[in-house]
Amino acid sequence: WYQRRVHGDVHQNTSRMAEFFAPVPPQQVDEFGKPIPVLAENNVVETDYRLFRYSKFSLPFLIFLLLLSATLLMLTFWQGGFGNVKFIRSGIPRDLEPWRNDDDGDGGLPRGRRNLRIALSIIAIVPVALVALVYYANPRPKLQRVAYFVAAFILLVAFILGIIAFAIDVGDFNDARQCMTDVVTRRLTCESRGAYGATVTALDIILAIFALISAVMLILFSRDDTFKHKHVAWTDQQYNLTDDPHFVEELELKPVIPGRDTVHKALVFLGLLATIISAILLLFFTIYIHEFRERVTGPQWDPINRQLQSGWDKQNTRLRLAVSATTALLCLLSFVPYPHRVYAYVLGYLFFLVGIAHFVIFGLDVSDLVDAKDLDCPDTGVECVFHPYNATTAFDFINGLMVLVYVLYEFCAKNSKSTVTVHRDLPAAPLEEFLPASGYPNADWAPVNPDGTPALAAPPLRPLLGVEVIEIEHPVTNELNVSVLNVTPGSASEAAGLRVGDIISRWDEIPIRSKADFAQAVNSAPIGSQVILQVIRQGHGLTTTSAVEYLKLAVRGVPV
Repeated sequence: WYQRRVHGDVHQNTSRMAEFFAPVPPQQVDEFGKPIPVLAENNVVETDYRLFRYSKFSLPFLIFLLLLSATLLMLTFWQGGFGNVKFIRSGIPRDLEPWRNDDDGDGGLPRGRRNLRIALSIIAIVPVALVALVYYANPRPKLQRVAYFVAAFILLVAFILGIIAFAIDVGDFNDARQCMTDVVTRRLTCESRGAYGATVTALDIILAIFALISAVMLILFSRDDTFKHKHVAWTDQQYNLTDDPHFVEELELKPVIPGRDTVHKALVFLGLLATIISAILLLFFTIYIHEFRERVTGPQWDPINRQLQSGWDKQNTRLRLAVSATTALLCLLSFVPYPHRVYAYVLGYLFFLVGIAHFVIFGLDVSDLVDAKDLDCPDTGVECVFHPYNATTAFDFINGLMVLVYVLYEFCAKNSKSTVTVHRDLPAAPLEEFLPASGYPNADWAPVNPDGTPALAAPPLRPLLGVEVIEIEHPVTNELNVSVLNVTPGSASEAAGLRVGDIISRWDEIPIRSKADFAQAVNSAPIGSQVILQVIRQGHGLTTTSAVEYLKLAVRGVPV
C-alpha cells in the first residue's frame, strides 16, 4: 500500500506537483548576517478548499434579493387580510370598487397621472442602480465611461418626465380626496387629501431637478476622467501617469489637480443619493394616494358571491409570508463573514429550496386568481379590479426565478473559482520564531557548586532547525502536505540534507500533515536528540521522479 501510495499516485502526478517546488534563488543575509527567507515564485500561493469565496457580484445580487423579499412581504401584509398577528382571514383576490369615471380612480386624481409618476420613479431609480453597479464592478475605463453616459441619458429622460408630471399636477393637486359610499342610500361622502397631492407635485419637480444635476455632473466628470474607479488591472505607475507633470506636458494632456477626483466623486454620489431618495418618496406617496380609492365588500355589493373580504386564501398568505421571510433571512445570513465551504453550501441548498417554494406559491396564487376572474362581477355599480393581485403573483415568479439564478450562478457557474487562494507577498518568518521555549534543560539538570549550593543556571533553550515550511494541497488527493520552503545555510536542516521542495511526511513515528503537527513535533523534541525524517523528494527536469528518503536530523538549541 505504501509503495503504491508513494510511487504510484505521487509518481504519476509529479509533473503537476513540480510547479509547487521550483528552486529558489541564492539567499541573502541581513546586516547581522542572518539569512533572509526568500520565497520561490511558485510557492507564494496557498489554496484551501475548506474555505469558500463568493463571486464579485454576490453582494449586489443578495441586496437585490433582499429588496425583492421585502417587497413581497409588504404585499403579503397588505393583501393578507390580517385581523391581528394570530388571525388571518381568507378572501377573494379581487377588489370591488364603486365605478364612477376614470378621473376618480386614484383618490380623485386621474389614473394616467399615477402611471406617469410610477414610470418617472422607476426611470430615475434605474440609472442610479446602474452607476452603483458599474462603480462596484469596476470594468475598464472606456466601458465605465459608456455606462455613465447611458445613465446620464436616462436621468435626462427622468428630468423631462418630471417636468411634464409637475406641469400636469401643479393645478389640480387639491383634487386629491378620499370618498365613502353609504351602503343603503348610495350617497357619496368625500374628504379632501390635498396635502398629499401637493406632496407628490413637489416631489415631481424636486426629482426632476436632482436628475438634471446628476446627469450633468456624470457627463462632465466622466469626460475629464475625474469620476471613475481605479481599474484593478492597472498598476500604480499606470494609474498615476497623469500625475507626472513631464508626462502631461509631453503628451499635451490636461493636468490633474490633486483631490479634484475625490470632490467630484462625492458630488456625483450625493446627487445620485438625492435622486434615488426623491424617487422612492414619490413612488411611496403615489401608491399611498392610490390606496385612497374606495373598496367595498358585503352581500349588499356582491349578492351573488357574497364577498366579505378582499385578499388571498389564508393558506397562500401563510406560505408566502414564511417563504419570503426565510429568503430575507438567508440573504442576511449570507452577509455573515464566515467563509467555510460547508456553511456556504448549506445556504445554497436552502436558497434552492425556497426558490422552488416561490414557484409553488406562484402556482397556488395563479390558480386562485383564475378562479376569482371566472366569478361573475356584481351588477351593482361596482368594478372588479385585479391588478394589485396580479402584481403579487408576478413578484412570486420573479423572486423564485432570481433565487434560482443566484444559486446557479454562485454555486454552479462560479464554483470552480470559489476556492480561496492566499497570496503571500512578504517572506514569512521562520517557523521556529513562533515556537515556545523548550523546557530543557530543567531543574534536574541544574548545576551545583561543590558545597551543594545552586550554581549559575544555563539559560533555557529552544529548538532551532533552520527550516521554513508551508502547507500545500495535493493536486489530486486534496490532502494537506508540509513542504520545505527555505533551508538556512549552516543549520541542522542543511546538515541533515533537507532541500527546498521536500515533503516532510513523518517525524520519527509521528505523521506530519500540517504546520501545526510539525511545530508540535519540533517543540516536543529534546535538545541534542536525533530524529528520523521521512521525506518525499521530487526530481527536476522533463522526466521527474519521486522517491522516499530518510534523513537523520540533530535537534539543536539556542538560548531563548
